Amino acid sequence: MGWKVAWSDRMVSMFTSLWLFGLLWWPVRHKLKPLPWWGLGLFLLPMAVDGTSHFFSDLAGIGQGFRDGNLWLAVLTHHILPASFYSGDAWGSFNSLMRLLTGIPFGLGIVWYTYPYVDKAFAPQDQSIIVEADSNSTNMSEKYTE
Repeated sequence: MGWKVAWSDRMVSMFTSLWLFGLLWWPVRHKLKPLPWWGLGLFLLPMAVDGTSHFFSDLAGIGQGFRDGNLWLAVLTHHILPASFYSGDAWGSFNSLMRLLTGIPFGLGIVWYTYPYVDKAFAPQDQSIIVEADSNSTNMSEKYTE
C-alpha cells in the first residue's frame, strides 16, 4: 500500500531548524556576534544527552531498554499522561517530542556558529578595478586598488 518513506523525528527537526534559522539569520547577521565554540557545545548538549541515553538504552536490545517504556518518566509524572505518551516512539510520544525538541537548539547553534564564517568567506573582496580611457587614443589602462 503506497511507498514506504523513512522518517526520523530528529532529522526532520535538525534540518527544518537549520533552514528556518538560516532564513532568520540573514536580517540579523550584522547585529549578532559569532557564537563561540563553547556556546555551540551548549546548543548541541541536549541532543547529545538524548542520543546518548538512547544508545545506552538500546544496549539492552532494541525496544527493551529504559527509553522504550520510559517507566522512570511515568513515575516522575505520577502517570498523569496516557500510556501511549510514555512508551515507544510514535508521533506524540515522549521520545518523539524529545527528538523534535532537541533538534531545534542544534539548528540554532549550527547556524549561529557557522554562518558568520561562511558569510565572511564569501563576502565580496575589497578590491576593485578602475578603468581609465585616454581620450586621445584607444589605449585603456587598468589600475588595481585595495
